[in-house]
Amino acid sequence: MAVNRLAYFLAGAVLGAAGLAMVKSGKGKQLVSGVIHGGCGLAESVLARVETVKEDIEDYVAEMKYKAEQAKEAAAEAEDTSVEPEVEPAPEAKEESTVDSSESKGE
Repeated sequence: MAVNRLAYFLAGAVLGAAGLAMVKSGKGKQLVSGVIHGGCGLAESVLARVETVKEDIEDYVAEMKYKAEQAKEAAAEAEDTSVEPEVEPAPEAKEESTVDSSESKGE
C-alpha cells in the first residue's frame, strides 16, 4: 500500500513538472488558454440547454394544471345537472281525464 502511494506521488510530481515546463513555454500558454475557452463555451451551452428544459417543464406543468382545472369544472357542471331531475307528468292523470269525459257523455 505504501508503494502505491509513493508511485502516485512520483507520477504527480513528474506530471506537475511537465505541466509547469509547458506553461512557461509559449505553446503551453496557448493550450491552457484554449482549454479554458472551450470549457467556458461548454458551460454556457450546458446552461442554455438546462434553461430550455426548465422552460419546457414549466409549460407542461401549466398545461396539466389547466387540464385538471377544466376536468374539475366539467365534473362540477355534470354534478349540478344531475341534481335537478326532470319531472314528467304521470300517465295516470291523462287516463282519468279521458274516462271522466266519456262518463259525462253517457249521462
